[in-house]
Amino acid sequence: MPSETSPRSIDAPRGDLEAGILALVAADVAPRAMWFDGGSSTRGWFGGWPDLVLEGEDPALLDDVEARWRRHPDRVWMGWLSYDWGVDRVSGRPPRSRALPGIGLRRFPAALEIDPAGGAWIHGDPHEGERLLASLRAVEPIAAPTWPFGALRAELDAAAYRAKIEAAKRFIVEGETYQINLAQRFAAPWRTGPSPAAIAGAYAQLRARSAATMGGLFAIEDGWVLSNSPETLLSVTPIPEGGRLARSWPIKGTIARQRDPEADERARTRLRESNKDAAEHVMIVDLVRNDLGMLARPGTVQAASVPELVGLTHVHHLVTEVRAVLDDSVGLRDLVHAMFPGGSITGAPKRRTIEIIEELEGAERGLYCGSLILLAPGGLRMSIAIRTACVDAHGLVVHGGGGVVIDSDPESERLETIAKVSAFSGPLH
Repeated sequence: MPSETSPRSIDAPRGDLEAGILALVAADVAPRAMWFDGGSSTRGWFGGWPDLVLEGEDPALLDDVEARWRRHPDRVWMGWLSYDWGVDRVSGRPPRSRALPGIGLRRFPAALEIDPAGGAWIHGDPHEGERLLASLRAVEPIAAPTWPFGALRAELDAAAYRAKIEAAKRFIVEGETYQINLAQRFAAPWRTGPSPAAIAGAYAQLRARSAATMGGLFAIEDGWVLSNSPETLLSVTPIPEGGRLARSWPIKGTIARQRDPEADERARTRLRESNKDAAEHVMIVDLVRNDLGMLARPGTVQAASVPELVGLTHVHHLVTEVRAVLDDSVGLRDLVHAMFPGGSITGAPKRRTIEIIEELEGAERGLYCGSLILLAPGGLRMSIAIRTACVDAHGLVVHGGGGVVIDSDPESERLETIAKVSAFSGPLH
């Protein structure tokens, strides 16, 4: 008999398992299920019934979770950190209670791991694993999914958002900051009415439109989260020579994709040759290098000298991998305190820029620009929760943002925010 710590291989096509996950969500038989979805290129994880849920504002919760995870490394944890919890901590304010707890983590006695290249495994308790597999096989696949929301609309008119960009640039001129990641909110009402089946259908549509490496689907209090994030804040994995390898992939520099292949190639060239985007990118890569450097073994922080140009469904991005080696003594709370919130969605310098963002945006971000977290047998993964929508009885809310620097064009910045949320939309207004 396999031990609890030995994963069991599953002989099932990836597509069938993912369809089963969506069907479980639609049937509402696992109301606290979580899917840390790797899309078509990264391993995904799904847990159906948590046996422990820890939520709150105290950073000591992270120590508790890590201690439990280290005692039982075959148990998978999934959850979130809200952006506003991170802002309170960086700003030195006492944590504030909100509708969405700043820290939320769920432990699953059994979890499904799906490798997009082929292969799937059940981790954890064998009996709970059988229950999970039986449930995935028992549910009927959802019917052809439809998008259940109406038109996505910006909450600010174009002139108002352009004015915020100009205000951000004044802070830069005055020497308060070098770059500000400013965002605006978009909302869409229900077209079909709220239900778990509608949520499952919406996420199926979202994955079909734009598969993401750090996506996610899970329920929160009075709602759901649909994440289509392409950005990894942190990946930490053991290395054979001892210690752990920490990697981050900050995204900074964006251009909308074009339908015509020749026009799209010209867009790629413009992004690759843009001095403005290059300056944005270098600033944030340096910030992430500094954040990781606070924890790394001396001399191990490295970053690629030239960013990679990554094409997604609706946009092209500039992405650079930053890596470092950590000692085993570096804990989860240490990592969160050094890296969160991520530099690419705040700016440089981080603390002052966070204060400016609060002033200019005038509302809390919630989970947007926070993080989805996975603690699994292979290590730690944390996303940056961009392209991430929260859904409640009223409909869907999603943010789009971008880095503002001294030579930013306000209208171009506004159009960039629209391009970034287009996977969540029918027609944009």
